[in-house]
Formats: sequence, C-alpha cells, structure tokens
Amino acid sequence: MPDVIQNHTVAIRLEQYSLDELMCFVDGGLDTIDPTKLSNTSPYDVSSFLERLSSDDQQFILRKLSSSDVSLVLAEMYSCDSAAILSEMRDNRAIKILEELEPDDAVDLLLNVEIRDRERLLGKLSKEFATTLRNLMRYDPDTAGGVMTPYVTTLRETMTVDQAIQYIRREKNETENSDILYVVDSCRRLVGATTVRSLIWAKSQQSIADIMERDMTSVCNPDESKQDVALTMTETHAQTLPVVDGQGRLLGIITHDDVIDILHELATADMQKLYGAGSNEHITDGVLSSVRRRTPWLFVNLLFSTISTSVISKFSDQIQQCAVLAAFLNLITILSDNSASQVLSIAIRGLALGELLPSDVKRIYVKEICKGFISGIIIGISAGVLSIIWTHNQIMGILVFASLTINMVLAGVLGAFVPIFLKKMKLDPANSSTIILTAILEPISTFVFLRMGVSLLNG
Repeated sequence: MPDVIQNHTVAIRLEQYSLDELMCFVDGGLDTIDPTKLSNTSPYDVSSFLERLSSDDQQFILRKLSSSDVSLVLAEMYSCDSAAILSEMRDNRAIKILEELEPDDAVDLLLNVEIRDRERLLGKLSKEFATTLRNLMRYDPDTAGGVMTPYVTTLRETMTVDQAIQYIRREKNETENSDILYVVDSCRRLVGATTVRSLIWAKSQQSIADIMERDMTSVCNPDESKQDVALTMTETHAQTLPVVDGQGRLLGIITHDDVIDILHELATADMQKLYGAGSNEHITDGVLSSVRRRTPWLFVNLLFSTISTSVISKFSDQIQQCAVLAAFLNLITILSDNSASQVLSIAIRGLALGELLPSDVKRIYVKEICKGFISGIIIGISAGVLSIIWTHNQIMGILVFASLTINMVLAGVLGAFVPIFLKKMKLDPANSSTIILTAILEPISTFVFLRMGVSLLNG
C-alpha cells in the first residue's frame, strides 16, 4: 500500500514547486531551492518564476536543471527573453540546450540573439542540425515555413505494413510524435497519408499503397502566413498540416501544439494592439521598453482627444447656463463608446477568421444600424426615465433618449466601419482600432448631445 501511494500522481505532485511557492524565493533564499523538486516543476511555472529574476539569478536557477529541462523552460518563454538567457551561458551549455530543442523552437531562439553570437553557436552545433536550422531560417518567422518542424515520419508506398512498423520503431526518437504518417515517393513528393491506427488494423503483408489516403486537400506552402495555417487547421480539425514546396515535396509539418501557440500569440497581439500596447509586450517587461511601445499611441490619443475638448469648449457658455448638460455628457459618451467597442471586437474577430467578406459589408452596415437603433431605443428610454427622475425635467429625458438613440446608431456603424476600412487599406484592423474609433466617435457623440441640448433646453 505505501508503494502505491508513493507512486501515485498526487504524491508526485507533492515533489514539485507551485508558482506561488517559487515566488517566495524571489526576494532571497534561491540557494535553498531543491534541484530535484525544481526539475519536477512545470516548465511554465519555472519560466514564469525566471521572468521575475535578475540575469545572474536566472543563471543560478538554471544551473540546478539538466540541459533537457532547461530547453523545456526556455521553450515556454518569449523568444527574446530566452535568447537573452542563452546569450549569458557558456557555449558548451548553450549548445547542449539548443540540441534538446525542437528545430522550430531553436530557430525562434537563435533569431533573437546577436548575429555574431548566432553564427558562433551554429558553427559549434552538429553539421546536420545546423543545416536544418539554417534551412528553417530562410523562412519568415510568421509563415508556415517559420513554424514547421522538418522532423517527419515518412513512409513509401512499396513498404509493407510490417516494414513500416519496424521503420517507425527505429525512428521513434528522431521524428515528431504524431498519429498521421505521410507517404512520399523517391523524390520526397507527398503522395498520401495514413495513420498508426490503420497500420495496427491492417494485415502485416499489406502494402502502404493499399491503406493510405491519396486525397491530400489540406496542405500549405512554406510562404503561407501562420495565421492562415491556424485557420485552416481549426476549420479542418487536422492534427497536422503538411508543408510542401512548389514541386509538391514534403518540407515539414505543422502540429496542433504549434497552432495553439500561434492562436495564443495572435490573440495576445491583437488584444494588446487594440489598445495601443506593444504586440509582444509582457507585463514583466522593463519600464523603458514598455514606455517606448506605448507612448507613441498615447500621443495619438492625446491629439485626437483635443478634438473632443475643442467641441466642448465651443459650448462652454451654454454649459454654464445649463450645467445639467455637463452631468449627462459623460453618460452619453461612455454608453456610445461601449456600444461601439462591442461591434468593433466582433468585426475584428470576423475579419481575422475570414468570416467577414467584402460582399457582406453593406449588409453588415444595415444590420448594425438596426441593432444600434433598437439598442438605442431600449437604453435611451431607460436613461431618459432616470434623467427625468433625477432632474424633474421632461425635456432632459427627451434629450437623453434622442441623443442616445442617434449616437448608438453611429456607434454601430463606426464600430464596423473602422476595422473594415483599415483592412481595405491593407492595415492591421487590430492595430489601435479602439484609439481610432474613440477619436472619431467621441467628438461626434459630444457634438450631437450638446447641439441637441442647447436647442431643446434653450428653446
């Protein structure tokens, strides 16, 4: 019974650190960290812990781990951060870690080190591995070629099932683990695919040609964007996606875990760019690097905000005479901005996933006008009633109702227009769309409310 408990998953988990436990060592006591317990800890938790440490302390912690464990930790970090850590290591240690990494991860890391250091490290790697990495470096990191792994289990049509199984056993440590097995000809042209399950069910003397699928509709070329690759794999529910060149030769594959990383990276970048933060900015980044990324967009925001301020200043005399306008102005702009942001987020998602086509644009605008009008009436009536209760002024209630209805229609149209327009101009729709939308909407919604307010309340 004690042996069973000792080998149980829960018992094993007790022999590792949680992130909260590791964080207790940030301010001191790093030398008391147990190397065995640290090696059992999730690489993601270790990488999150390292991000909070100085360069010297990072190296101290990593010296407690084997090269294979360090490679897993560095693969969980942003490439620029892991490259900085690798650059501080001795060459022999760095080489061992690079050779433990998957080729695509190693390339991401090497592309972020100084060119001089990169060439020195490549020169010390095994010739075969260095050649593989150099071939991958020819592709843009944001393309299929930049994220694929070249280690693929390939079979020949002429093989028997028994020969294929023996071959897979021999190659098990040299290729990417996958249920999909690709079949190539003597020139490495992709001719079909089969699965491990099909091999198990087939008779030992059957040929691979008898059990493989020849219809290879889901393939991509190495220059295809990784975003398109991710969309293809999510739409087809493919475990892997083969990457082929112009002659149909198999170059590598993209796996489902690569797609998860791509989607996570794209979602993070879009979310941060939407509000003018750096697409690759991290919460633990240094002060100056974050300021450099954010400040330009804040200046843009400041410039556009002066437009709203100038609109308000033109009505300053009327606002002084009817101070209640100032009290409700904030309500109008907040509701308009929120309504527009709802449409904006949906439109950006539709563009990113290819759901919103050019032929849909007019229909989208009409729908958003209808949605904004209905929402404006519902929210406008509610806000109008509240304003009458607060001010005991029916004219104020009508003003709030009418301006909210108009502004929410405008918010719906502009929320769809801004990302569609940016896409048409071949710009990234996620790149600070919120700032641009606010710059357009706020002056308009402010003007509509104040202009109507002055007309109704004065007369």
